[in-house]
This record gives sequence, structure tokens and C-alpha cells, in this order.
Amino acid sequence: MENTKFVKFVLGLIAMVIIVYILKELKSIFIPLTFAIFLSFLFAPLNRFLANKKIPNSIILLIMVVIILFTFTLVGTVVYTSTASFATEFPEYEIRIVEIFQHAITKWNLPIDEVSNFMNDKINWPLIAEKLSLAKVIGVTMGSFINFFVKLLLTVAFMFFIVLGRHKLAKRLESTISEQEIHHSFKLTAKIEEQIRTYLFNKTLISIITALIGIIFISLFKIDFIIISGLLIFILNFIPHIGSLFASAFPILVCAVQYGFGWRFLGISTALISTQMIMGNFVEPKIMGTELHLSPIIILMALIFWYWVWGPVGMILAIPITSALNLILKQFISMKIISAIMSTD
Repeated sequence: MENTKFVKFVLGLIAMVIIVYILKELKSIFIPLTFAIFLSFLFAPLNRFLANKKIPNSIILLIMVVIILFTFTLVGTVVYTSTASFATEFPEYEIRIVEIFQHAITKWNLPIDEVSNFMNDKINWPLIAEKLSLAKVIGVTMGSFINFFVKLLLTVAFMFFIVLGRHKLAKRLESTISEQEIHHSFKLTAKIEEQIRTYLFNKTLISIITALIGIIFISLFKIDFIIISGLLIFILNFIPHIGSLFASAFPILVCAVQYGFGWRFLGISTALISTQMIMGNFVEPKIMGTELHLSPIIILMALIFWYWVWGPVGMILAIPITSALNLILKQFISMKIISAIMSTD
């Protein structure tokens, strides 16, 4: 009996390693597929509402595709326009950075010869210049923009088949499993759907509010790149704990280069960091409640793991994926110990 358990454990461990390897190597497929699954959850209430109104599935799918394409095209256009604007104005900031560096050398009486020798010996300037060149930045931006639309189309295609297949799923299940098992499966799916939909809706609402407050402060202090700063605050807010810190960094750094380390720098730093702390420590827990029931250490480990597997996108998807996995593990007696470790309830 013990040998059988050990063999099962080893086989399970090997299967897990293989699954992680596949997820990592085929991330260009699995990331759009995951987004498609989450989008199908978000659109489920609209889907059911339209279906109850006797609207054909083809029309329902067309409506969903139009909404998704319009939303992502609008966001993508804003991101591209903001990035292009930043690339255009970057040379002025490059001059300002050199002036700040020269001022620091003069003010603090830095040994210029020693600093120059150190920087020439230790830093590969040609490589840095190549990576930071304007042409390189624009090229990367264009490549990312095209890649974004390719993945968007793949996501829409996956969602199309998921929604289309969902209507026929019940009939296929009836011929293979009992009615009780079908009811249990749909109940679990509904619970996962509701939990993920609630999380994504509330998180999106909080991120929008935080971004709007940030845009107001950035506008009041007359700091450049308002739109791209707001977008960064909105997107990075989906990464729990650490995302909010990085979200405020860009406008603060722009302020430092634009105006120096005067009252504007102190003002925008205080305003943005205070906003993140209030939203993260008071408003978000109030709105989100305890919907996810995940341990803080599990959230941190999930962020690290999914970043390793899928990069920054993995950090955004980490919490919904871990939450869904936790709900699934609760359904198996042998996995309830793992679920108990992951949960706070």
C-alpha cells in the first residue's frame, strides 16, 4: 500500500513538471486560451440573458466579438498613441537627464576622472545605447502592438469555440455521466464563474478609480505623459501588492526629470503613494471582501510562479487561476489538505 502511494506521488510529481513545462513553452497559446476562458465567464450573464430572449447563438457571439474587439482596439490605440508620444519627446528628456547628472557631479564634488574611468570600465555603453535607441524603442513598440492584435484575435477565436461548445456540453455529458454528477459539475463551474467574475469586476472598478485619481493629481501638478501614466496605474493595479508600487514609479520619475526634486516631486510622490495605500489597504478590502479566501503567502507564491511561467501577464492572471484551482481542489477529498493550506477560511 505504501509503495502504491509513493508511486502515485512520484507519477503526480512528474505529471506536474510536464504540465508546467508545456504551459511555459506554449505560453503563446495558453495565455490567449486563459483570457478566453475568463472572458467567457465575464460574458456569461449577458450570454444567458440574450439566450433567454430567444436570440440565436450566432447573433450572441457576434455581439460579444464586437464588444471585445472594440474595447481592446480602443485600449490598444490609446497605448500605442501614448507610447509614440513618449518616443517623440524622449530626446528632450535625454538632454534633461544629462543635465541632472552633470549638476549632481558639480554639486557633490564627485571625482569626475574616477567616475569616468569606472563607468567606462564597468559599463557596456554601446550595448546600452543599442537597447535604448529611439529606433529600437519604436521597433519594439510596433512589434508588441502587432503581437497584441495577433493574440487578441487568437483569444476571440478561442472564446468563440468555448461559448459555442458550452451550449452542447450538457447534451454530451448526459450520455457519459449521471444527472447528479452533471448537476455537481455545473454547480462547481457556476461557483468558479461567479468568483472570478466578481473578482475581475471589482478589481477593474478599483483600478479605474485609482487610475482616475492618479490622472487628476498628475494633471494638477502639470506632469507630462498623463494618459500613459494612467494606463500604467490601471494595468499594474491588477498585480496584487507589488503592482501598485511600480504603478506610481513612472509619473514620479517623469516629474523628477521634468521639474527636479522640488515641491512638485514631493507633492506627486505623496499624492500617488497615499492614493495607492488608501485604495489598497482600506477601499479594496472593503469592496473585495473575502471573495478569494486565499492565504497572503499563497498569493505571493502564485505571483512568483506565474511570473516565471508567463511573465508579467502571468502575474495579472495569477490570482484568478489560483482561486479557480483552489475551488477545484476542494472537491477532492485527497486534495482538501492542500486547499486548506491555500485558504484563509
